[in-house]
Amino acid sequence: MHIKKMFLLMPVIISVFTSCAVEHSKIVVAEFGKNKIYMDEFEKAYAKNSGNIENAKQDSISNYKKFLDLYVNYRMKLRDAFVRGYYSDEDMQKELNDYKTNIGTTFYLNDELIKPGIKQLYERRRYEYQVAHIMLRPDSSMNEQQTIEFGNELIKRINNGEDFEKLAREYSKDTYSKEKGGDVGFVTAGEIVIPEIEDAIYSTEPGKIYPQLLKSNFAYHIIKVVGKIPRRHMIRAQHILASSRDSLGNVDTLKAYQKILEVQKKIQEGADFGELAMEYSDDKYSAKNKGDLGYFQRHRMVPEFENAAFKLKVGEISPIVKTSYGYHIIKLTEEKPIPSFEESKDELEKTYKNLRYKKDLMKLKQSLIKQANLEIKKDLFDRVLSYSDSLKNINDYSQSVIHYELGMGVIFELNKNKILCDSLFNYMKGKGDYVFRKLSSDMLNEAIEDYAGELLIREKALQYDKVNPEFASLIKDYENGIYLFKILEEEVWSKVKVDSIMAMNYYEKNKENFKWKDRVAFKEIRVDSDSLANVIYNQAKSGVDFDSLMIKYNKKSSARSQSKNELVEIGDNGLADEANKIKNIGDISAPFKNGNNWIILKLTNREPSRIKTFAEVRNEIMGILQELESKRLEESYINRLKKLYHPKYYYDELAKAFKQ
Repeated sequence: MHIKKMFLLMPVIISVFTSCAVEHSKIVVAEFGKNKIYMDEFEKAYAKNSGNIENAKQDSISNYKKFLDLYVNYRMKLRDAFVRGYYSDEDMQKELNDYKTNIGTTFYLNDELIKPGIKQLYERRRYEYQVAHIMLRPDSSMNEQQTIEFGNELIKRINNGEDFEKLAREYSKDTYSKEKGGDVGFVTAGEIVIPEIEDAIYSTEPGKIYPQLLKSNFAYHIIKVVGKIPRRHMIRAQHILASSRDSLGNVDTLKAYQKILEVQKKIQEGADFGELAMEYSDDKYSAKNKGDLGYFQRHRMVPEFENAAFKLKVGEISPIVKTSYGYHIIKLTEEKPIPSFEESKDELEKTYKNLRYKKDLMKLKQSLIKQANLEIKKDLFDRVLSYSDSLKNINDYSQSVIHYELGMGVIFELNKNKILCDSLFNYMKGKGDYVFRKLSSDMLNEAIEDYAGELLIREKALQYDKVNPEFASLIKDYENGIYLFKILEEEVWSKVKVDSIMAMNYYEKNKENFKWKDRVAFKEIRVDSDSLANVIYNQAKSGVDFDSLMIKYNKKSSARSQSKNELVEIGDNGLADEANKIKNIGDISAPFKNGNNWIILKLTNREPSRIKTFAEVRNEIMGILQELESKRLEESYINRLKKLYHPKYYYDELAKAFKQ
């Protein structure tokens, strides 16, 4: 062939060979009946059994072969379960759906709320905001509606140019911050108990006010973001304090100021900060540690001290700082960076669940309800309310007129599913939030919305295996587990028959395998100190009854007093070994240390090694026989499946496992 033609044909030839090569994941490693087991299925199963894919890659071909044998057996059992109709069995499907609902709800809410919630919290905590507010509270001079109107008027005035700080000093009801122009210092996400206020802060540009009046539990707030800076997680500092009070408690700020000026001069001349703290600081607790305060976060120190410390860089020394305690000079010595997301995850989740989860869950429910068809049956709703005075506590519902008269009535429909009054009130009882509240229109509407949202979340959970692969895998494993349990129950456990005659025959043939080692019985006194142990020992040697000494002195936490004199095998118990050193029955050991305790032993019995009686080993033998019979029955069942499906094992292909 002409060389040019050969080169022209090469791509075609390569293409043909490539298309004929079997894709790695589709390599058949075994088959049974008309069912094939492919490489990708084998690798996934093996990696899961090994813990992870890296462990699986390191394993031997021999172990791959053993696992393939077991895996084929497993797959044949599942095929048998399908043939037996387990996949359509109502009871088994109900068990599976209950599991899907419970676990699926956890997965769904974790994906919808918790994961994004803690991620947002982590990202927000990269920054801290200096915040000011004007707090307005309804009182005798203004009712709630007037307070709202006045708050909105102040927002307009601020937006028109009036000074926020001046208005805060004039009108704010927060005595802590009003004299500082409403300034509450620096905050970061997770420190603010009202989620709406945190959201407002993080959505407002520095120098601006949030455009709406915000409500907390007992007040209304106008929020201003003064500044935004990268958050500093934790700092470590030393300080020197010149207290404004003398040793008699008298205030003398001038003397304190003169002292701190003297210290400052020495620092400027190059004196060691730590040595000066030990000599001059009036904070005696930190002075002995060269002024070291350890690591601290925001809001752990008084504001003036905190503000000065957090402005410093590592190694810098502050100017003189005045606080209510006196005058300070601060040196920043170390700083810890913000932990990674993985390091923070547990703490973030705890914070999120405490502060935001409940409200976010209600928002999710409201969103799902908007997409659904919810129809409240007004006639029954009104009839329930007409009996409200007869129900003082939701826990009493099952004995109430509402239950007897209206319990089987439909109180709302959700996507054409009829929800009974009994179902709603049982949900309310289980929640606990409604138990001590008076039944009212608002409460009933809230409970219907809450329950409808819960039902919609359960619907999501039932379908969530189609969305979340991890959940799908978990459900498949659980489903297969149900079927395998049922098969083993029918084929093995229900057929295991073991009686005393079989046990006795096994004992007679194998009694040499059931032996006691040398054994001793003893009593013990356990105390904390060697001195007390010696006192007790001397009393026992002088004839004081050992049992009386046990009752009087033995530690209450002692796990065993040996009052029953049970025999214990030598070599299996450290105290038994010590008791065996005692020469005669009735003799007492000298005190010896065991862990954190001091112990005195009295030898009460000794028995040499012997074959156990049938009575002593009957239960053990019954267990052995049950295990042997279970194994025999399962092997018999597997052999029947093999005769039915004629499994084939392609061990040579396992050399390619985990190679891609």
